[in-house]
Amino acid sequence: MDIEKELEGILNDPLLDLSEEEARLFDIPQDMRKAMAKKKADYVAQHKLCENFDDYRDLFAKIHQELKQGKRSLVRINKTATLAAGRFYFVGGQMLLLEHIGELKRSSNFLPDARTRCIYENGTESDILLQTLRKNVVGDGYAVSELEEETDKRFFHNSDITADDKVTGTVYVLQSLSKDPDICSQKNLYKIGFTTSTVEERIANAEHEPTYLMAPVRIVATYKVVNLNAQKFEDLVHQVLKNVQFQVKVIDDNGIQHEPKEWFIVPLPIVDTIIQRIMDASIVHYTYNAQMQCLEELALPAKAFP
Repeated sequence: MDIEKELEGILNDPLLDLSEEEARLFDIPQDMRKAMAKKKADYVAQHKLCENFDDYRDLFAKIHQELKQGKRSLVRINKTATLAAGRFYFVGGQMLLLEHIGELKRSSNFLPDARTRCIYENGTESDILLQTLRKNVVGDGYAVSELEEETDKRFFHNSDITADDKVTGTVYVLQSLSKDPDICSQKNLYKIGFTTSTVEERIANAEHEPTYLMAPVRIVATYKVVNLNAQKFEDLVHQVLKNVQFQVKVIDDNGIQHEPKEWFIVPLPIVDTIIQRIMDASIVHYTYNAQMQCLEELALPAKAFP
């Protein structure tokens, strides 16, 4: 077979002859050509080793510690949010510092955009565009809240209680002294409760009460509370910590099975912060992020950030 002759015969086939009018059917208008053409990025953000990461290492550790202490919280941000230099964010579970924002220019979607310098806790840095970073934080991340001004971290002292306030009881935090392997092996297991009597009176018979896991307990912390009823307190605690409620079954002295509901697996500093936020009524804006082991602030539609 002569390949060249075969190809020549195919290319000379009359069916392939097009008139000028027919050929114009395959023309694409110039404006459509521009729309179809993919504009290549003139620059791609680079990830590289951060040569001065030692300047930031302790700062990242400090932020993590303050999150676990409840001094800071995670914040979901909305699509209209703007990011600020000097603030910390999480993307894909990794913390970064938005260290610098370059000169702002109007982007193709008419939003102000700029190259940034972002320092990541894994020791790298990037010059990702601000709007790209914002989309990443909105879609798969958090902002880290700033520290609040705190003048008194220990709730109400006697001097704080006025004649109009009514001491309604005591909030207590307990640790179980149970020898049951399923209980004593649990780290950060605490009972958070409320009593109108003294805590000592309330736990006097702990080893015979299912709510105390049929075992003695140790008092970890107590707080006098005012103008708060027991049911409201319990509802708020359960609302915030429902995803870390300890699931356990205990048998009482009569052989009846119980499932206590006031035990939670959560670091003690977070417990302290939760109780503080219950007292100042801000707890309704938070939930506990078990994976990150810190409080997460619920994003409100009308709330601007920062």
